[in-house]
Amino acid sequence: AVEASVDPEYGRRHCDLFLDLPSKRDYPDYYVIIRQPIAMKTIRRNVKAHRYATVTDFHRDWKLMFDNARTYNEEGSMVYDDACVLQRALEATLSEKTGEDFTTPMGTQSPLPAAFSAALQQSAASGTSVAPISPGATFASNGVASPTAPVPADMHVRPPGFGGTPNGTSGH
Repeated sequence: AVEASVDPEYGRRHCDLFLDLPSKRDYPDYYVIIRQPIAMKTIRRNVKAHRYATVTDFHRDWKLMFDNARTYNEEGSMVYDDACVLQRALEATLSEKTGEDFTTPMGTQSPLPAAFSAALQQSAASGTSVAPISPGATFASNGVASPTAPVPADMHVRPPGFGGTPNGTSGH
């Protein structure tokens, strides 16, 4: 469902910006703001390595990726909107396949405080660095109901066949 989601206006897949992590060279602030970066390739590796004991564990990593995108990118941006579209598609598929309700709120659980944005600006001006935000301060993705069913075999992430971030966008 996630990889099949296509933007009807531009014909691009919504997931393309989520395949790989943003470049550390091009987006160093991403790794200051986002404490637990994750991309679809990471989730795919975790599936292949059987690291998800339950569907909830699998869902939690997807939700983390979507929350990271909405934390780093502005509301209304292409990446932010794609995260919302993909989250709805994933949660509908998980709910349909498991019979459990995987619907969770859209948007980050706790957006970056203005004080942190000011600290980033100040550190850039002074040449100092800001410590990463703790995971609990950035999002609270562990408040999801926990069905304990194992991840169904057909819930794998198919290799997309290509990677990268088109048009110089940051991805998530």
